[in-house]
Amino acid sequence: MSRPGFYFCFCPDYNLLKTRINRLLETSGQKEWRKKIIWLDEQIDEHVLWKALNLPGMTGPPRALILRKCEKLPDKFWADISVSLRGFRPGIWPFFCFESDWDRGKPKIPAHITRRKYFRFAREKGWIWEYPGLTRKNIVRYITSKFGEMGIEPGPGVIDDLSFMLPLDSHGIDAEMEKLALLAHPEKTILKEHLKAISPQLDMDIFSFLQEIQKGTNISSAWNKIFKEQSRGEEMLFPFLGLLLREARILWHLATGQDSRVNLYPGIRQQKAGLARTMGLARISMLWDLVLEAESGVKSGRFSTEQAMDNLTAKLFKLFSRQRDQ
Repeated sequence: MSRPGFYFCFCPDYNLLKTRINRLLETSGQKEWRKKIIWLDEQIDEHVLWKALNLPGMTGPPRALILRKCEKLPDKFWADISVSLRGFRPGIWPFFCFESDWDRGKPKIPAHITRRKYFRFAREKGWIWEYPGLTRKNIVRYITSKFGEMGIEPGPGVIDDLSFMLPLDSHGIDAEMEKLALLAHPEKTILKEHLKAISPQLDMDIFSFLQEIQKGTNISSAWNKIFKEQSRGEEMLFPFLGLLLREARILWHLATGQDSRVNLYPGIRQQKAGLARTMGLARISMLWDLVLEAESGVKSGRFSTEQAMDNLTAKLFKLFSRQRDQ
């Protein structure tokens, strides 16, 4: 046996988790793997899961079975799975992915799992990977690694600046680094002036924000975040407009049956599809109008950013209040 029989991953950042799995597959001694992802926090046919864990394909490469959101599973699952993890199956390699946030520097591992023999065996064999995700302490290492992978050089002070500007999300960092890489040519060096292309980060869930407006509930917590950043001199209007525009595109795709163009975790996609159906195409299209009005108002000098934000808020409430009144 040149590779683990199964593997446990504890990391809240799935992009990092996916990278770890890919590296394990590349160094397994097997040239090709067929990946199969199963979301375990969704309703799933137990027969399908049993077949995926126990029956290798008759032809083709072995199966890398990536089981996501394992933290949502009940105790019974971990008891029932014991039989499937006995022995070594060369055609199947299960990866159990726990993606919840860590607590006080430690992964949240359910006690009923730690008592299982197969988990203790995995711990002894080193078949467990634990990583807390990106923090302001370790983000420099990740950024430095990305520079090396992309074949570009950071100018003086660039990495230090990026460590504060970029989000603590590897997928978001990768997207911003690709944007910077385009600016680096032909010298292949990122300078501080290039960092203006980095999208300002606004730490809020725009979808939850729209849901709260739709329901007519209190959204003071979301606005308090914006006003706090503004009081510190941070420009929040345009990051907010960017998030609103992105959400409008997602809702439009879902409302027009273009689900394949929306790459979201299934549970979230289902919720957003519900909001898209409730809003309808006419109201979703109005979100573009509101974004354009706010942006053009500030750039033309008709509004200050504070006035534009106040106007946008009022019109969002009006848009959804008409929906509630119908």
